Amino acid sequence: MKNHTGHRELSEVFVDVGSSPQGLNSAEAQARLTKFGPNRLPASPPKPWWRRFLDQFRNPLIAILVLAAFLSWLLGHPVDSGVIWAVILINTILGFVQEYRAENAVAALQSLLDPKALVLRDGRWQAMPATGIVPGDVLAVQAGERISADLALIEAHELSVDESMLSGESLPVPKAALPRQRSATTDAAEETQRQSMVYAGTLVTAGSGLGMALFTGAATEIGRIQALMTSLPPMQTPLLRRVNRLAGILSAAVLVLAALALAVGLSHGQGLESTLLAAVSLAVAIIPEGLPAVISITLALGVQRMARRGAILRQLPAVETLGSVTVICTDKTGTLTKNRMQVATALLAESTIHAPFAAPPPQDREGLTKLATAAVLCNDAQIGEQEEALGDPMEQALLHFAHHLGLLSTAIRETHPRRDTLPFQHERKFMATAHDEGHVFLKGAPEVILELCDREWHPHGLHAIDRNSWRERIDALASGRSPEASWEEPSQGGWTLLGAVALLDPPRPGVREAIQRCVLAGIRMQMITGDHPRTAAAIARHLGFMAPGDAVITHEQWTAASAAERRHLAATTKVFARVHPEDKLQLVEILQQQGEIVAMTGDGVNDAPALRRADIGVAMGRSGSDVAREAAAMVLSDDHFAHIVDAVAEGRRVYANIRKTLQFMLPTSFAQGLVVLLAVLVNTEMPITPLQILWVNTLTASTMALVFAFMGGDRRLMEQAPRPPREALIPPALWRRMALFTVLTVAVVFLIFHYHRFSHSLAQSRTLAVDALMIMEAALLIALYGRPRKDRGDAVAGLALLLCLASQYLFGAVPSLQRLFATANPDGADLPILLGAGILSYGVARILWGAESRAGATSGNDASQKADGKAS
Repeated sequence: MKNHTGHRELSEVFVDVGSSPQGLNSAEAQARLTKFGPNRLPASPPKPWWRRFLDQFRNPLIAILVLAAFLSWLLGHPVDSGVIWAVILINTILGFVQEYRAENAVAALQSLLDPKALVLRDGRWQAMPATGIVPGDVLAVQAGERISADLALIEAHELSVDESMLSGESLPVPKAALPRQRSATTDAAEETQRQSMVYAGTLVTAGSGLGMALFTGAATEIGRIQALMTSLPPMQTPLLRRVNRLAGILSAAVLVLAALALAVGLSHGQGLESTLLAAVSLAVAIIPEGLPAVISITLALGVQRMARRGAILRQLPAVETLGSVTVICTDKTGTLTKNRMQVATALLAESTIHAPFAAPPPQDREGLTKLATAAVLCNDAQIGEQEEALGDPMEQALLHFAHHLGLLSTAIRETHPRRDTLPFQHERKFMATAHDEGHVFLKGAPEVILELCDREWHPHGLHAIDRNSWRERIDALASGRSPEASWEEPSQGGWTLLGAVALLDPPRPGVREAIQRCVLAGIRMQMITGDHPRTAAAIARHLGFMAPGDAVITHEQWTAASAAERRHLAATTKVFARVHPEDKLQLVEILQQQGEIVAMTGDGVNDAPALRRADIGVAMGRSGSDVAREAAAMVLSDDHFAHIVDAVAEGRRVYANIRKTLQFMLPTSFAQGLVVLLAVLVNTEMPITPLQILWVNTLTASTMALVFAFMGGDRRLMEQAPRPPREALIPPALWRRMALFTVLTVAVVFLIFHYHRFSHSLAQSRTLAVDALMIMEAALLIALYGRPRKDRGDAVAGLALLLCLASQYLFGAVPSLQRLFATANPDGADLPILLGAGILSYGVARILWGAESRAGATSGNDASQKADGKAS
């Protein structure tokens, strides 16, 4: 890494960058933004449109169609070849447009996740997009954040940074601020200079600090590295890999059947031209050329629906996995609750005061003032001019508590400037700050603070602490006057307890209903929180997924349990409290060993390992750290738990609709091809010509198959048990159903053609055969679609069927189309035949696929019992 400063003291930094510890004003920042540009890495050069267009031809199914078009031209059928090329171009343009729209959609969604930074502008702290940072800005950094620019450290408090993405170092690197003045011992060595720098893109793993931006955008270390990198091919999702494998299988089947038709035709003494034309017809018939575009549209619509509901997918495989989730391990604060904490009760040694605190009793005024002062000083949150708060929600609530007492946080902090900070860490469970005149303030978990205090404050002096009377307190605050030596080890104790505050964070609206949907869907709920066990249990009981007699497991109980006991606890416990990061990770791993598909929510840097290990990591978009968002597959834009359930439902819907698309397109495509093959095998006239097959395929792909992309979810979709994660895209049972329907379609079309051929012309018989094929496809579509869903899908289905019927009528009635496709005017006397074919097709499809629906309904009725049975 080269972007080290040559500075040995902070004064050199300020002079070189043209700034000060107070940062920049808005006018200067705007001028520098114009000069240096936005703080973002240069975008990768866009793929040329012509290259993106040619990429559409890399599909093996399209390649076979190109070969078919070329053979048709060689055989002297330019019209057939032209129509095949037209179909290829239509599908290619559809794929091209869809890819372009998908890239724009991803870019729009990514803008929702653009990081923000806390910047000192115009003398006050502001949360602003990281793209607006310029050299000379002063930034606050803390655990869980991703660094937004290359910074020289002005302050560093137990600061450690994960620089593995730049240096490959596996362990976090400790950081220290540049000295304010040059001394004889100041070392200008590169390692020392590097220790005072933090780099854009790296992750703060512990501590906090202040830094001045030296380099932004392409000038940063990561920008320099990006310039040296070559572009990597995009990763392919498991779902699309399955679809591509299916395309490979279909391609092989097409080639084998075409070769069989060619061999059989030649053995019957047919000419090479006619047998090649039959082979081309078979290939064109079987290939579902519109399948890739339909699947892409279905996925894109699903991602957009999730985004509108507040669930932003960072990784497309999440669509597939979401439908299989069996356990949701959720945080409490901000996910199940509003994350808008407020102080509901303040507890002093001799009294309890409830909100509001605007006019406290006179005898409690002094105690509340001391408590609120400690709450403001041992606090990293900020309140702006418009009363908007920045920082941790609990710390925001403490600032508002002081303001309600008439105490301004800015005035308190100016009177008692902070000299040093010991940031909150999960291991120690408290935060401490040192101020002038030797004052030290502690804030943290009650069970920890109580053990660190041996005195409590009373209006008439200090008394020995009565710990038993404080055991139920939450977020205790302590203070003391300490000599310099003891500040380094505040955990040695000897502090004075000022009081405690009880914080209220009510459940979010709709969470209780969302949890009930999980239970009906066979998904088990587990709350995993760092809060007090009683607080966690109260919220869980209020939300309805924990019975009064259920136990809450804490970190101490979890670590003391044996391996077998942990497996039992993972399968039965609904609430884990006071957990450590390693507890979350172990729980996820044990659940996965038990065959569960786990969705894990989190917002802090300590949640990242569990988020990455879970099958679906879900990070909080508002309160979540950059580390958590980077580790997760999905981000909740407003941190609402209900959106997880909506995303699971959407994942199930998308997967079910893709499967329905395959169940519709494959039987109809194979039926067309097997009609041609059967004609070759029995050495008779082909019921359908290659051009007529292309007509059917175009209508199928461009209208009817698209219905399933817009189709709403089944009302019982969230009442069914989760599908097995390793279940094939098309299980054997579905292959059997599709095979039976294919055989039925081939038989009906073949019989109708030959029966009609006795008394009608070849053009009339082929027209009727194509009409029968379309009617049977429409009947299959109606059977697979099922009941009306009273959404946009119903309108799309109705419009698609209407367009198909109208187009099919024109197919035989318009003279120009008659000449192109060799068709004839439809005969009203044939209408009963077509109706009979449609009714037969619909009835058989309902019998074949109705069994699946009944099985799904049965499993849905048992889903909640299965979910409870896992925990019983």
